[in-house]
Amino acid sequence: MGMSLRKEVCYGFRILVSDPGFVYHDSPEFMEGSVSEDGAQPQELQLLARGGDVQRSSEVTSLSSRRVRYCRSCKAYVRGFDHHCPAFGNCIGKMNYVLFIILLAGFIATEASYAVCSYQWVKRCKDLERIGAKSNLYRSLAVSTMLFILLQVLWQVVFLAWHIYCVCFNIRSDEWINWRRYPEFHVVIEPSPDQSSPELRFRNPYDKGIFYNLKDFLLRQGEG
Repeated sequence: MGMSLRKEVCYGFRILVSDPGFVYHDSPEFMEGSVSEDGAQPQELQLLARGGDVQRSSEVTSLSSRRVRYCRSCKAYVRGFDHHCPAFGNCIGKMNYVLFIILLAGFIATEASYAVCSYQWVKRCKDLERIGAKSNLYRSLAVSTMLFILLQVLWQVVFLAWHIYCVCFNIRSDEWINWRRYPEFHVVIEPSPDQSSPELRFRNPYDKGIFYNLKDFLLRQGEG
């Protein structure tokens, strides 16, 4: 557990100080005018809202170079932006997303190990029928921290499962929540005779299938 804890501290420090994929004003994305503060994409991406094929259209630049989103907390543009992590005071983006998932899994493993050890210690104390105010205090402390850790593990497992889902389907948390901001996720359904306006539906143009999504995620981490 000590070795695991040291690794988590190291990973946490790296997330704290690492570059998540900041995009600067002299980068190609800005030179091409592909991003704006509200997350709007160039006019040619409106083709996607009409069902245009991104890979076959010569008018659309590769979407992989355009997944640049604006973080209001950092007031910066981040490539592959997922979310801003208040615990580390840094964005989670393309350059540190894998590190974040590893750290989250490490937290779960360490906390689960602590909960198991605490349970075994409490059970052993009960079997030995240790009596005394001091022993009861230690046992109460162990039980309370164990319950707190179990609650932590519960929400962290859900959080990890969500990020695994995002990786498998090649979408980011920010894109899922704010998909209406980004035209490439729009599919406009023409109104039927009994409807007054078109219907806007969600479509993920980045999803290539789970196998290729995982392959791209693992092989393209750290690329500028």
